[in-house]
Amino acid sequence: MTVISIYNLDKMSTQDNASQQVLAQLGQIESELFVHDAWSAAQISSLLTQPFNHIIYATDELNTRLVGYCFYSHIFEDAEILRIATCLDYQQQGIASQLLTAMAQMCQATGAERMLLEVREDNHAALAFYQKHGFEQIAVRKNYYDNHDTTKTHALIMQRKLNAN
Repeated sequence: MTVISIYNLDKMSTQDNASQQVLAQLGQIESELFVHDAWSAAQISSLLTQPFNHIIYATDELNTRLVGYCFYSHIFEDAEILRIATCLDYQQQGIASQLLTAMAQMCQATGAERMLLEVREDNHAALAFYQKHGFEQIAVRKNYYDNHDTTKTHALIMQRKLNAN
C-alpha cells in the first residue's frame, strides 16, 4: 500500500493560490479519468460553495502531487460519495481505500449513520471495490446513465452502514 497524506480542502479559502492549484490538479485528473463527463476546476469550486459538499485529497509520498480525491456530500445522517478517483499511475495501490476510510471516519465523527453512492452497473471494478468495503446494493435507477452509443445503463444505489459512536 502506498503511503500518502490526506487533506481536507479548506472551503473558506478556495480563492488562495494553494487552493487554486489543488482545484486545477483536480480538474486535470478529472479530464484524464472521465473523458466524457469530467468536472472542471470551476465546477468543483462551485460544488464547494454548498456547505454540505466536501473534498478530501491525497498527495504522493513527497507531498508534491495530488494523486487521488473524494468528493462527498454530508447531510444529516447521510454521507454520499459523489466521486472518488485515483490517478492512473497510482491505481491499485490502496489510495482509494485510504480516502474512503478517511471519509467514513470524518463523516461518522460528525453524525453520519450511513454512506451512499451510485455506480454504473457495468463498472465491475468499482462494484468490486465498494463491495470489498462493505457496501450493499439497495436500489436501481433504471436507464440512468447515457452511453455514448445512445443506449442507457442502470445506476446501482449502494449503502454502507456506519457503526454507532
